[in-house]
Amino acid sequence: MPSIPTYRLLLVEDNPGDAELTAEWLSDLRDFHLEIASVYSLGSAQEMLRNDLFDGVLLDLNLPDSTGTETLAGLMPAAGDVPVIVFSGLTANPDLALELEELGAADVLSKNETNPRLLAHVVRSMLRRASAERLHRQFESLLGRLPDAVLVTDGAGIVQFANPAALDLLGVSYQDLMGNRAGLPEPEGATGEIELPRGADRRICEMRVVECSWNRRPAHLAMIRDVTEQRSLGEQLRQAQKMEALGLLSGGIAHDFNNLLLVIMLYADIIKRSAAGRELRNEISEIGQAIERARSMTRQLLTFARRQPAEAGVVNLVDIVEETAKLLRRTLPANIEVLIHGEPDIWPVVLDRGQVEQVLMNLAINARDVLPDGGRIEFSIANEEANGSEGEDRTGGDVVLRVADNGSGIPPDILPRIFEPFFTTKSREHGTGLGLANCYAIVTQAGGRIAVDSRVGEGTTFTIRFPRIHPETQREPAATEQGGAVCPCEGTILLVDDDAAVARAACAVLESEGYTVICAVTGEDGLEAALTHAGKIDLVLTDVVMPRMSGPDMAKRLREAGVSIPILFMTGYSDHAILQQGGKAQLDGHAVILKPFQPTDLLSAVQRLMGQGERVRLSG
Repeated sequence: MPSIPTYRLLLVEDNPGDAELTAEWLSDLRDFHLEIASVYSLGSAQEMLRNDLFDGVLLDLNLPDSTGTETLAGLMPAAGDVPVIVFSGLTANPDLALELEELGAADVLSKNETNPRLLAHVVRSMLRRASAERLHRQFESLLGRLPDAVLVTDGAGIVQFANPAALDLLGVSYQDLMGNRAGLPEPEGATGEIELPRGADRRICEMRVVECSWNRRPAHLAMIRDVTEQRSLGEQLRQAQKMEALGLLSGGIAHDFNNLLLVIMLYADIIKRSAAGRELRNEISEIGQAIERARSMTRQLLTFARRQPAEAGVVNLVDIVEETAKLLRRTLPANIEVLIHGEPDIWPVVLDRGQVEQVLMNLAINARDVLPDGGRIEFSIANEEANGSEGEDRTGGDVVLRVADNGSGIPPDILPRIFEPFFTTKSREHGTGLGLANCYAIVTQAGGRIAVDSRVGEGTTFTIRFPRIHPETQREPAATEQGGAVCPCEGTILLVDDDAAVARAACAVLESEGYTVICAVTGEDGLEAALTHAGKIDLVLTDVVMPRMSGPDMAKRLREAGVSIPILFMTGYSDHAILQQGGKAQLDGHAVILKPFQPTDLLSAVQRLMGQGERVRLSG
């Protein structure tokens, strides 16, 4: 059974007989418990109301310290929201009763005209109404503390209540909203998603509408949650997952394509050095140029996949920008102006110079395409001290590179997708959708950040931040080894690669220079050949990633068997990818050559490992 409520009534009566009779009349209220506290003066009533909680007051006007309307006027400030019923012998005058109601009395009863039943009815109604109003205020207070927006509208759609979160979401004041329509879109069904304008932005919100009673009238309560940031984070997560998936796909494609390029490259070199090839040198040179363009594309794919090895060194961005600008001024249309703004003493950064040049060229080409009638491309470089606002550990500050144009700008609906791989607004003949995706990959792979700001009709600015380095951490880039001329050599090489075409091509190059080559197509076959071959094996040339037994696993098994043979790994992946395969630790101490490689690169590496020195000179 539901519990019976308890109410507290303050009886202000200076006549003990009247106080006792009043309490007796009210003792028959069966649907709730009534606790009555009695006082005999206005002062004591004021004190009780200030220090205790009551649900109602029953007030006599004729008191020792006050009389008439002054009694009610003196009590009301202390009563506050507590309802007061005037119960006095002075209220028979209708004009006086009206004046008392205007002063705030909830009801006016004359002692001379009231019976027990009437008094009980009036007091019961007052207490119930007061209880409902108190609960209503508590409910409003609770709604006011909610982080979600809450609106209450009547049957005509007029706003009856709005919590602070609703005012903030709608961007209006309480006075402007109350008594007017909120102008909210109608969701489909009781729950739905709506868009609300907020200045120049739009907020995505989830809204749920339920029927309710407000001030004892039918109403609708709308609960609105701003999910704009949640949607944005979800979209960023989906974008990151998409980029990761496409990166894996691109890396795999590029690896397989590198194997195909390697076969073409090696056989083209063999043909070029043959008697028949001398008559086709120009044609074979065209093949070589096409291969180089294809290699450039695979480098872009591997960069996007974060599998392209970076040759990082200490560089000055101003030097790179100035050199790139010289090239752009020669190649861009004459009606496009290239400008550079650089601060003095720009901090050094550690980057792959070639990759930075690729970023600059991609951004410049992107700007050129939105300047068909000419315009301006501006490069600016500046130092920026760390301020901690990014939430990252960038205590050393950044070197900030900005590439801006005054072209047509990027529409807002396209802007979030510009770094997506294979996304382009250009025709198939003029765009691959990899340019900006590779800019993003190169910058983030280097530990930097890239952002874009664009206004339609005004232009676009790409802002790139690279972490600075301090003088004590500077290092010069490692010098690259140059291959020399190649002469015929001798020795036995065990070649292991699961791609038969790559194995045949590499074998042909090695055999054309005098090496004896034993071929194996799996790691298991290579291990067996190394352990059972009757003669001496001078070098193992093996792929890294192979099914069942990888190159590093085969090398480990050879060491465990006590076989000490120099090993040269060849792979289309960078150290980053090998590390993901779990093999980098096993490559430490061994030479690695990256596919696709030139024959001179292969022979130089082979001869160094076989102790034959730099004697590389391809015959022909």
